[in-house]
Amino acid sequence: MERAKLDFDPADSLDVLLDLARANNFDLKVRSAELAQQGFRVELAKNERYPAFSVAPFYSQERAADDERVFGVGVVIPLPLWKSNAANVAAGQARQQQAETMILVAEREIERKLAASVAAYETKRAEMAKWRSDSLQEFRQAAALADRHYRLGAVPVTTYVELQKQYLDAVEALLDTQHEALTLAGDIELLTGLPTALVSVHPAKD
Repeated sequence: MERAKLDFDPADSLDVLLDLARANNFDLKVRSAELAQQGFRVELAKNERYPAFSVAPFYSQERAADDERVFGVGVVIPLPLWKSNAANVAAGQARQQQAETMILVAEREIERKLAASVAAYETKRAEMAKWRSDSLQEFRQAAALADRHYRLGAVPVTTYVELQKQYLDAVEALLDTQHEALTLAGDIELLTGLPTALVSVHPAKD
């Protein structure tokens, strides 16, 4: 029974991946929402400089020689008519600038991580490309042949152990490289915010 085969496709160009990250990265979306919220707060603080008028109907009745009834509409204007809200506006603008700075910092950090992950991923792909597709199969066959000859007494124990060690070392090296490449592909997917489909799995064959 053969192991499932993993294919590692090349990553898109860094520029393409960076565009995906800017549009879909979860952390950047959160910070963009915070920036928009700060912008609303600044506009609200600016609007608070103007007084809030209120309008309400009124009715009064006076009894003298003749009954007098008065209907009307009253307007209430708070004083002072104009108030300064400069401190709140300035504080809101400062928070807005801080949110803008945080977005820029987050973008630079994502760019750095993405560039490092893509470079490392391609390095692992290059390492795996050096392996012949049948190399592990050859190691496996040699180890099995040595095992049979050892049981028949035709191969000394040192040769048997060495062949088994070579096979296990080869399997471990390939599995370690594949594990690292899988981890890096997951990092790229997390940073871009979208499935990258860098790794495809072919089912094992009986």
